[in-house]
Amino acid sequence: MIIITDNEEYDVIDNFKKLRDCVDKSTNTSVIVIGDVMLDRYIYGFANNLNSTAPVPVLKETGRQSGAGAAAHVARSLHDLGLKPLLFAAIGNDSEGVELEQSLESIGIDTSNLIMLEGRKTTVKTRIIGSRESLVHNKQMLLRWDSEDSEPLQEELQKPILDAVLKAIPKSNIVVISDYGKGVITPSAAKEIISCAKSAKIPVIFDPKLTGLPYSNGSDAVLFQSRGMELMRRRLNYETTNETAQHLLDEHKWGGLFVIKGKDGVTLHRSGMDSITIPCNLSQTLQQIGLLDAAAAALCVSLSNGLEMDEGAILVNAACECVLQGEDMKGYVLTKKGLGTRLDETAWQMQISQR
Repeated sequence: MIIITDNEEYDVIDNFKKLRDCVDKSTNTSVIVIGDVMLDRYIYGFANNLNSTAPVPVLKETGRQSGAGAAAHVARSLHDLGLKPLLFAAIGNDSEGVELEQSLESIGIDTSNLIMLEGRKTTVKTRIIGSRESLVHNKQMLLRWDSEDSEPLQEELQKPILDAVLKAIPKSNIVVISDYGKGVITPSAAKEIISCAKSAKIPVIFDPKLTGLPYSNGSDAVLFQSRGMELMRRRLNYETTNETAQHLLDEHKWGGLFVIKGKDGVTLHRSGMDSITIPCNLSQTLQQIGLLDAAAAALCVSLSNGLEMDEGAILVNAACECVLQGEDMKGYVLTKKGLGTRLDETAWQMQISQR
């Protein structure tokens, strides 16, 4: 058991204030974001009845929303945090691709490196979310359907994206690789990007698919969700998550592994070191769409301010709490105000607990 003295508790509060200052100061840091982008659509309504001919809910639509998803969602959060994202990705030459591009341009994100491909379908994830009219705060996702092309890009289509990224890396501060398995991130491309970034001493944050772990080698920070970590534990036949994490860190030469656990907080694993868990301080969690995207954006704030990884874990947890307390089940866009407010609230709660 760890015993924390009064002075140590105040040190923790001071640390939160330091992180708050870092959030406020995060401006103009150039962040390369490369990976899969998608259009997220949300259809809301009341589901008070079942269909009389089949056991399915009948949705009375009340509204629709759409926005940037996956790597584009990371870029949007970075922009709202005051950083400068450079987004490299591919979309289809279709109405959904145009909508996604326009949604990014409308908030001031540079889309000049967003390549529109003839004959390729823009990935769209549509979520139908319903609630009873008398329980409008208890929403439930009823259905999600995906429309996509997930085949890897042909080499002649991948090359312009990769060449542009490699050219931009020396002029940037951080690289984020966001791999949703939709074809933009190939093994050879990921290896070249990481190698180029390491040569330029630029940190790399990688949000990989589990099948993509071999080509994440050398990343400075890797993001996992807890269910992915549990799957790897079983696959590798380890007794504990920590043993699994140490194996992965050593095998892939990662600087740190952040396991995002939702209502159970965030755990940071580093090679040869004890793990650090930052608990979730929310009394209620409402949704978790966009957790890893928020974590990646928060890590960029941490790295741009030269914070240690354990301090970064606190910032990542605060960002995840912003997502978890969102009420509309729409992928939460992390903002400077929202993240700063969450850090203030946590510091205040800690001060109250000392009285």
